[in-house]
Amino acid sequence: MRSARRTRNPAPAADPGSDGAPCTWTTERILALGATTDLATAAAILGISRSAAYKLAARDAFPVPLFRAGAYYRVPTAPILRKLHLGSPPVSTADGPDRAGADEDGGHSGADRDTTSCSPPP
Repeated sequence: MRSARRTRNPAPAADPGSDGAPCTWTTERILALGATTDLATAAAILGISRSAAYKLAARDAFPVPLFRAGAYYRVPTAPILRKLHLGSPPVSTADGPDRAGADEDGGHSGADRDTTSCSPPP
């Protein structure tokens, strides 16, 4: 009888709903993330593994500026776009004094959105 440790399991199949193609990050998808995103999403956009991204962030060597908010790293999306030579996001003007500095989402950073899936943003 063979040991369970030596038995190899086949690699899991790709998502049945997808054609097996890797996720493509477009300028629109990056802008839809909001003003900031988490480190894992920024790493995926830049083509860096998640573990390497956390190691780089700990050494203060991540390719774009980031900041630490409590126990989490946050990465602004504008430097990601500049790093990829996609330009900077458009600057919106405030409609009134009560919306000064707010974006279309009412000032949300996009932290409540699911940023790890490859589905298009809502």
